[in-house]
This record gives sequence, C-alpha cells and structure tokens, in this order.
Amino acid sequence: MNKKVRIILICIVFLIVAAYIVIQQTKPLEFATKTLAKETLINDFKETGKIEANQQIYITPKYSSKIIFIKEDGDRVEKGDLILELDTSDLVTKKRELSANISALSGQEEMSIPTLYDSQLKSLDIAIQLAQKQVDELSQDNDKYLELYKSGAISESEYEKINRAYEDAKKALSLKQNEKNVLIDQSQEKSGSKEFYSAQKTALSVQMSDIDDKISQSEVYAPLSGIVTNVSAKNGGFANSTMPIMEISASDDIIAVCDVLSSDALALKENQKVEILQKIGEDTVKKSGIIIEIGKYAKTKMSSLGLEEQRVEIKMKLDDVKNIIVGSDIDIIFETLRLDNVLIVPKSAVFEYENDKYVWKVQDGKLAKAKIETGHESDYEYEIISGLSQDDIIIIEANNAQLKEGIKVKSKESK
Repeated sequence: MNKKVRIILICIVFLIVAAYIVIQQTKPLEFATKTLAKETLINDFKETGKIEANQQIYITPKYSSKIIFIKEDGDRVEKGDLILELDTSDLVTKKRELSANISALSGQEEMSIPTLYDSQLKSLDIAIQLAQKQVDELSQDNDKYLELYKSGAISESEYEKINRAYEDAKKALSLKQNEKNVLIDQSQEKSGSKEFYSAQKTALSVQMSDIDDKISQSEVYAPLSGIVTNVSAKNGGFANSTMPIMEISASDDIIAVCDVLSSDALALKENQKVEILQKIGEDTVKKSGIIIEIGKYAKTKMSSLGLEEQRVEIKMKLDDVKNIIVGSDIDIIFETLRLDNVLIVPKSAVFEYENDKYVWKVQDGKLAKAKIETGHESDYEYEIISGLSQDDIIIIEANNAQLKEGIKVKSKESK
C-alpha cells in the first residue's frame, strides 16, 4: 500500500472517531424522571404492640388454703362458672372448736357458785398441767417443723397444721387458766362475772362469723365471661390470700396496646384511624382500628439499644377481632400527617444552593434549575408550595455530577 492510500485511510478513521465523539457529546443523557401530579402526602411511623383484653379482673383467695379445683391458663369461662374451690376442712374443725368453747363458757357461767371447792381447784390444776405439757411438746414440734419448712423439706400447709395445733393448745391452756382465775374471782368478788362471760362468748362468736364468711367464699365463680390467664397455682397446690391467683380477661372486649415516643404521641388524637398488621403464617393481614385512649404521662423505658426513652401508652379499638388472639404481637402504623391532592417531590430530587431549594426541571429536552418553596414534609417527600406545576418533569436524583444547566436529557420515567 502506497503512502498516499495510507494517509487517506488514516484521515477516514480520524473523521469517523471525531464524528463519534461529537455524536456522543451531543447525545441526550438519560436520567430517571418523574412527571408531577396531585398526590397524597403521608407521614407515619410503625411501633410494635400487643393484643390485650380491655377489662381484666384479678382473683385473690379469701383465705390461704389447699386448692381443690382451679381453672387453667387459656380456659374460656362464662360468667358464673366455677373457677376456684378451696379446702374448708380446717375451717370446719376450727368452727367446731369455737362452738365447743362457747358451750363450755355457758356451762361455766351457769355452774358458777360463790363457794370455791378444793376439788375444783385440784381438777383445774391437773387440767392446766396437762395443757401446759401439751403446749411444751407442741412448741418443740412447731420449732422443728418451722426449720423444716424454711429449708424446703416440707410444704407450708404441713407446717401450718402443726402451727395451728400449737396455737390451739396455747388457747386451751389459756382457757383453763382463765377458768381457774374465774373460779377464784367468783369466790372473792362476783360483780362483773356476767359481763366477762358475755364478752368472751362475743369474741368467740365473732371468730365463728369470720369462719362462716370464709367458708361461704371457698367457691369462687367467674365475675364475667372471658379467658383465664396468669394462673399461679394448680390443683392440689396452695392458695395464698395475700396475692392474686389468676386473672380473667374479657373475651368480648379486645384492644391493641403499644408504647410510642412522647414526641410522636403529641401528634396523635383520640378517634384517629390506625392500621394494624398481624402476622398469620407467612402472610401479613391488615386490620383497621381507632385510638381510644392516649396516656396522660410518659414512662421511662430502655430501648433495644440500651437508651432511655420517654414513652406513652396508646390503646386502640379494632374494627374486626376475627382471628385475633389475646397476647399476640402486632405492628401498628400511626399517621401523623395526611395531605390530599397536593404536589409532592422526592427529597432525593431537591438540592440546596445559596440557602434556597431547587430541583432539576426538564424543559424542551434540556435541564433547568427550578427554585421551589416547600411546605409540609414526610420522611421521604416534600409538599410543593410554589415553583412547580402539575405535569412538570423533574430529575429524581439531584446528586449526580453529570447534571448541568442546559444539557440535553432523555427522560426515563420512574414507576
């Protein structure tokens, strides 16, 4: 190939390359765009909550005793159903003892005479000695069983039986000593004896009335229809009268409860709608509800990151409680802002220049900076007050070094 042909070929290649560069430089750049239309601006947040019964009744036994029957966790009950029955055998025995003591006091009152016989004193002294001996023996047993109970070797009910026997023995001893004092007193001074016996019998009668009241409440019935929860004992176990043994959650009054940040709570109102998300298998079911109560004070709680947060309790009524289980976890979406029929732009489309906000607007296939004024905002969008109109086309991602005033662009509408 001669020199002239080579020069011609080189020139042709150079022209082709130059033409390609010019074409590429004048070719419109393609960017993701959005055509503006009237939309709804929403700002919301999501919190985790639980399904709970709006009404809960705590059941506490009238007296401490062995359990004959008790409902279990998760049992459904109707109002009036038997939910707890306590053993009354110890109460019945105690009532008989008190009745016998009242009869004994009545007999002593009738048989009282002003003359004190030595035989009576001797008989009482023997009875007192025997009673004292029984008290001493039971005192040792009581101390031994107390140590066994503290060490966990025996149950509280086993210890209480010995303790009651010990207390009864002391009372029997006291009664005999009192009987002797009464006889001596009668031989010396008769005034006030009638009042004394009356007071003693009244005191015993009060104790019997208390026992009758406990026996009448040995069977506990459900005060409402619902679900039995938080049962802390079982059949054959021991019920303590100082603490609740179970609770009943109303099955026909179910609510959603969660805690929100106090700053978020200020944006919420009663009767405001919420969206409730419940996981059922692999699906997420959406339910609606309304806020029925906003807590009046904030509680300090620890976040999952170990930070202290001020949170307020929110209660919500569900529009539909089908397939809702008390105690299950849910997600709740709260709206703090909703503006219908407004122009909105993504925050990613906005950039600042000399303290003003701008977007890149596509006009006749070229880029132009458009100054805008924004109003409300959500986490991801701005409301447009001025600077843009419906059907305007803007670049979605403003943070791109290729974006320059006047360059040709090709729109790629974002969905």
